[in-house]
Amino acid sequence: MASSGESAGAMEEASKPTGTYIREVILENFMSHEYSRITLSPGLNVITGPNGSGKSSILLGISVALGQTYTDRAGKLSDLIRRGEKAARLTVIFDNAEVDGRRPIPWLQSDQLVITRYLKRTGEYWHYVNNRLKTKAEVDHLLRRLGINPNNMLIIMHQNMIEEFASKNNVEKLKMVEDAVGASQFRQRIIEAEAKLRDIEAQENSLKRALEEARAAVEYWKEQYEKLMMKRRLEGEKRRLELEYAWALVSEAEASANKLRERIEALMLEERKLLGEIEYHEGEVERIRRKLLDLIDAVKRGELVNLEGFGKDLDVLLDEKGLAEVAKYRLQENRSEQKRLGYELKRIEKELAEKMASASALGERVKTARRPQEILEDIRSIGLQIASLGEVFEEAEDMYLVADARYRETEQRSMELEENLKKAMEELEYRKELWRKFLRDLVKDVEPKFDSILSIVDGAGRIVLRNLEDLEKASIELHVGFRGAEPVLLDAQTHSGGERIVGTLAFLLALQRYIKSPFRAVDEFDVHLDPLNRERMIKLLVNVAEQEPRSQYIIITPGKIPVKEGMNVILVQNVGGKSMIGRPE
Repeated sequence: MASSGESAGAMEEASKPTGTYIREVILENFMSHEYSRITLSPGLNVITGPNGSGKSSILLGISVALGQTYTDRAGKLSDLIRRGEKAARLTVIFDNAEVDGRRPIPWLQSDQLVITRYLKRTGEYWHYVNNRLKTKAEVDHLLRRLGINPNNMLIIMHQNMIEEFASKNNVEKLKMVEDAVGASQFRQRIIEAEAKLRDIEAQENSLKRALEEARAAVEYWKEQYEKLMMKRRLEGEKRRLELEYAWALVSEAEASANKLRERIEALMLEERKLLGEIEYHEGEVERIRRKLLDLIDAVKRGELVNLEGFGKDLDVLLDEKGLAEVAKYRLQENRSEQKRLGYELKRIEKELAEKMASASALGERVKTARRPQEILEDIRSIGLQIASLGEVFEEAEDMYLVADARYRETEQRSMELEENLKKAMEELEYRKELWRKFLRDLVKDVEPKFDSILSIVDGAGRIVLRNLEDLEKASIELHVGFRGAEPVLLDAQTHSGGERIVGTLAFLLALQRYIKSPFRAVDEFDVHLDPLNRERMIKLLVNVAEQEPRSQYIIITPGKIPVKEGMNVILVQNVGGKSMIGRPE
């Protein structure tokens, strides 16, 4: 069982922020952005502007730059390239300057982490990290170390994703929460422990079979010695068949080699014929070419020349040239086949030499009219007869002692494996308890905040964990109620669109302290909120951002928002079909 201290330590480590933030986003030829530089700061960043100005494109650009491969905004990523352009470039710059002698990303010896993704109209894409070409897997690994998963909607919520999150099944919601708070390693360690347990169980089953076989062997060696003579006779017959089989293989290889030699000889004859054809056709080509050149020269000199046959000669020239090329192609194919058959002949001759040596080692050559497979069937039949006798030795008593010792050894190994199985089960349960304890502690801490946030909008909330005994079925349920109603499961059947948005946002805000990603973003969360609830949720967002100054928040909204000191407000406008970045006056 995990102690409270161990679980709390694991929880603190899982939610430990990196301390970095996005300094700047650069969009080039991306959607409505021809060239935009968006400067961001720690704390709260508000991106505002009229609908269609390109606000959401900024968040989408961040997601795609960080590796997102699917978006509802386009059937394929290349569709996001600005119309008329062949490529787009997306760059996200993270801060890594030293603070008190330490860098936020300690393993990177640079003041900034620059992740760039290129998109081409042809569908190709590639990444650069600090001007070095990287694979997508390498970029994903790097971002995981920072706690960033661009596909996790608890970190980046694009338009309508609040509704999408609310509609997700509760099993998926729990996995998203684990990923967002950096606790996926708990689940992964359970999976690894389960795999280890399955492996030990498989070993145990195998060892049980071995133990039964060893016990049977002990009894087997008590059988009578009379079997020995029968076995010797069968083994003598088997040796004779093996000698016959070895020389039958030699004969078979010799026949294969002879067939190949005959084929090569036939190809060589064909080669000489093709060379003659080539020589003839090329001669005809040269003869006709000279004839045509002579006619052309006569025309140039002004002589009266009969050109009626010129076209026909030209057709013959082309036909002869084509026949020469066909013959050359056939010659090339012929020589390639000769080469291939030559290699095959060398291989067979090598095998023949090996088989000859192996057969000679068994005894003098014996003549046989039988195919190797027929002889092999007899060998297998003899082998089965020998196997049916079991192993018989001269000293049956000694062999019984050996079998008994082997049985005791297997029995000891079985006991050791049983102990390992017990430890593996304890380890699995320990891992599960760590995971369960983490989730329960997380919910215990987040639920009051969740309820408190909802109380501001005349609501109440509970968070329920289900099926924590089964990793695959484990889920998290958000229960909300408004205007004095008892909290019930948040879903489309019970709650309005606005209520689902408020409930989901309340959960997201309550979870903020534990999200490992250095930034969080949400796009147009307030579209379906009435003015009062919109004002309340904006105040909550601002308050949460103020309480977590080391974290970065990116909020996109088409509506007005009260500007406070330290808030970074970015105004996006569409001018002549291009998104322009500015600051509100």
